[in-house]
Amino acid sequence: MFKTLKERLSIEWCWGLRAVPEGLENVKTLKELTITNMPREFCNRVGKGGDDFYKILSLNSEIDAKKEELGKKMPQHCAEYGFSNWKKKFLRSVVCNFKLLRVLKFEGIWREEVELPSTIGNLVHLRFLSLRRSKVSRLPSSLGNLVCLQTLDLRLRRSGVKVPNVIWKMKELRHLYLPVSGYRGKLKLATLGNLQSLVNVAGADCDLNHLAELTNLRKLFIITGGVKNMEEMLKSTGITFNHIRSLSLSVGDEVMPMNMVLSCPHIYNLELAGRMRDKSLEGLQYYQNLTKMSLWDTNLPLESLKILEKIPNLRMLWLHCVSLDENDSQVVVSEEGYPNLEFLSLYGLRGLKSWSIEKGGMPSLCRLSIDSCLELRAVPEGLEHVTTLKELTIRLMLRRFCTRVGEGGEDFYKIQHIFGRTEKWITNWGKIIMCFCYLFRLFLRGESEGESSVAKVANAAGRGRPISQN
Repeated sequence: MFKTLKERLSIEWCWGLRAVPEGLENVKTLKELTITNMPREFCNRVGKGGDDFYKILSLNSEIDAKKEELGKKMPQHCAEYGFSNWKKKFLRSVVCNFKLLRVLKFEGIWREEVELPSTIGNLVHLRFLSLRRSKVSRLPSSLGNLVCLQTLDLRLRRSGVKVPNVIWKMKELRHLYLPVSGYRGKLKLATLGNLQSLVNVAGADCDLNHLAELTNLRKLFIITGGVKNMEEMLKSTGITFNHIRSLSLSVGDEVMPMNMVLSCPHIYNLELAGRMRDKSLEGLQYYQNLTKMSLWDTNLPLESLKILEKIPNLRMLWLHCVSLDENDSQVVVSEEGYPNLEFLSLYGLRGLKSWSIEKGGMPSLCRLSIDSCLELRAVPEGLEHVTTLKELTIRLMLRRFCTRVGEGGEDFYKIQHIFGRTEKWITNWGKIIMCFCYLFRLFLRGESEGESSVAKVANAAGRGRPISQN
C-alpha cells in the first residue's frame, strides 16, 4: 500500500482512526509525518514510549528530535504562537528546526518572561518578525543576520530592553517599529534605503540629514527626547521632508517642535501629543493634502484652534484632552468652517462649556463623538442645520447633558433629523421584509401568483408603521 509513498504523510481529523498505519515502519523514504486535530489516545500511541512509536523510528534523527520537542504537548491553536501555556523551549525548537520560515508572529506572550534565543539569526529567510506585546527580556545581536527581513516589530511589553545596533544590516527592511519605552542606545539607520515606516524613534537619535536621505520613508513617529536638538538642526539646515506622508510627534514634557511639522509639506496624517506654543498651528491652513489630524494634551488657546477650521481638505479630526483657557470656554465654528470635515471626536476637553456651529458650518459632517467632556452643557448649537449628520455618539457625560439630548429634552430638536432618517430607513426595510415574509407564506401554501396575491402583498407593505412618530 505504501510502496509509492515518498516523503510526507499527513493525518488530520480522522477521529475513527485508532493508530498510525500498519507497515509504516517499512517506508524508509518517509521524512515528514504531520498529525493534526487527532484524539488524545491516538497521539499517546504515536508518542515516545507509545505502542506505535516503533512505526516512525525510520525517520531520521533530526526529525526524531523535532518530534520529541515539538510533538509532546503542542497546543492546538498555535498558528501565531499566542497561547497562554507557553514553554520556553518551544521558541528554541521553532528557531532551530524551521530554517525556511518566512513569518514569525510571536505576540502577546506576557505572563512569563522569554529570552529570544541567539539562534534566531539562523532564520535567514525570515521576512516578517513581530514581538509585539510580548515580555522579551533580551534581543540578541544575531538579529543582524536577518538580512531578508522586511517588517520588524519590537513594540515589547517589557521596558528597558536594549536593541542591538545591527538593524542597519537589514537592507530590505520596509517597516520598523521600535519599543515605545525606549531602546537604550543609538541606532544606525542611514543604510535602510527601502524603509517606509519608522515608528517610535527617539528625538535624540534622529539624525535629520539621514532621515532626509531615506526617500522611501512615508510614515515617521518620533517620541520624546532630544526635541530641542531637532529644532536647532532644522533651523541651521533648512531640511524639507517632501516624502513624508504621515507624521506623529509625542514630546512628553518638552515643547512641540512645530518647525518639524512645517518641514513636511505633503503630509495627509498628523498626530501631535504634548505642549504647544501659541499660534503653533499657523501655516497648516495651507496644507492641501492634510485630511486626518489628532491633537492630544496640547493646551492651546481658542484662537489657535480656530486655525483648524481653515484647513481646506481636513476630513477627520480628533481633539483629545485639550485644555482651554478660562476665557476661551466657548467654541464657535464659523459659517465656512471645516468645509470637508466628515468625522469629529471630542474627548476630555477641559474648560469647554459651550460649542456652537453657525449656519453653513461643517456642511459635510457625518459622525460626531462627544466623550468625557464633563463641563460641556449641551450638544452644539446649530447642529440641527448639519443635515449630513448620520451618527452621534455620547459617552461618559453627566446626567443633565444626557437628559437635555434625550427625547423630549431641551436639545432633542438639534438631533431629531438623525432619528428621522433612521426611522425612515427602518420603515422602508420593514416593508420589504414583510413582502418577503408574505411571499414565503404563499409559497408554503402553494398559492398561485395571481393578481389577488400581488394585491395582498401590496396591502401588507402598506401596513408598515414607523417605530416612533414625530
